[in-house]
Amino acid sequence: MKKKIGILMPSINSGGVFQLASSIFEAISSFSQFQCSKIIVEERNFLKKIISPFFQNHNKEFDLIIFPTPFSFCFPRKIPFIIFIPDLMHRYYPSFPEYGLKQRITRDMVYKHYLKRSILNLVDSQQGADDLNKFFGIERERIRIIPYIPASYVFKYKNMEKEAIEDLLKKYNIPDKFIFYPAQLWYHKNHARLIKALSLIKKQKKITIPLVLVGSLAGRYYKRYKKIRSLIKDLDMEDQVFHLNYVSDKEIVALYKKSVALVFPTLLGPTNIPPLEAMILGTPIICSNLFEMPKQIGKAGILFNPFKEEDMAEKIYRVWQEQGLKEKLIKYGQKKAETLTLNSYANNWEEVIEKALQKKEL
Repeated sequence: MKKKIGILMPSINSGGVFQLASSIFEAISSFSQFQCSKIIVEERNFLKKIISPFFQNHNKEFDLIIFPTPFSFCFPRKIPFIIFIPDLMHRYYPSFPEYGLKQRITRDMVYKHYLKRSILNLVDSQQGADDLNKFFGIERERIRIIPYIPASYVFKYKNMEKEAIEDLLKKYNIPDKFIFYPAQLWYHKNHARLIKALSLIKKQKKITIPLVLVGSLAGRYYKRYKKIRSLIKDLDMEDQVFHLNYVSDKEIVALYKKSVALVFPTLLGPTNIPPLEAMILGTPIICSNLFEMPKQIGKAGILFNPFKEEDMAEKIYRVWQEQGLKEKLIKYGQKKAETLTLNSYANNWEEVIEKALQKKEL
């Protein structure tokens, strides 16, 4: 009988956690020997998070549960589980507004609970493994590395024709040439420095480089959006920066393929998914040089210091102007992307699951 694997899914069908969980589910269910099911837990209040009826009533339904990140307080009591820890960046940037005191305490408390009780702990990179050992004392033999992979829609639409791209995006009335940054408006995404870098180019090089942004403007993001719009207005860039709000998966792919380059000035790591999406879709990458981003990108991108607007401006200007450089980055990116398949991703997870099930039986 096939072993049954459960994957905990966030109840909100958007964002990085949802995409990560979806990629894990699609890879395992399509390319592995295991039977895979989604587990969606509605979280309405703290008490229900702690005593989730799901984990009380379904102890024997699954052989193993995968947590794509510790987003839930639904601690399994009798079901073996493994957990993926995307990052411990709150330990590097405790002063960032998204990592307030309550958030840092909660993260440490929840992460520690999961990490100590899981059979294996998964991370995206060697630095991720080093951080688990450094900050939480997790033994190396209980850590496995599985690099990220883009969501399945990137593969589905990667061969989209130019006419289809133009037809899909014409409603947005954006310039024919632009750089692209798909990211929610968190402080750590570094939108403000990117906008200031483009302002520098405009002043020093007398060239206007349009920027297209996407991401939700609802709820908590709107407050940050107002600050960004105020900065854009102060720098007289209202005709240069275009925020499209939330767009569809297909439109995201179209924006990548139409853009001159992906600009990715994030302050967080260790690695990230958008540069991988750009590689697959043939988009040059201009990227932050922090953490393991240089190793992840290799020759597929040109790097800058995300804390220095001058450096960012210089690298953006180079890629915008130099056709030969763009072609070289695309070539290296597509070569690197040859290893990025759902099949290879599933093989990585299958190996980890088999190891976890072996440990469970000991």
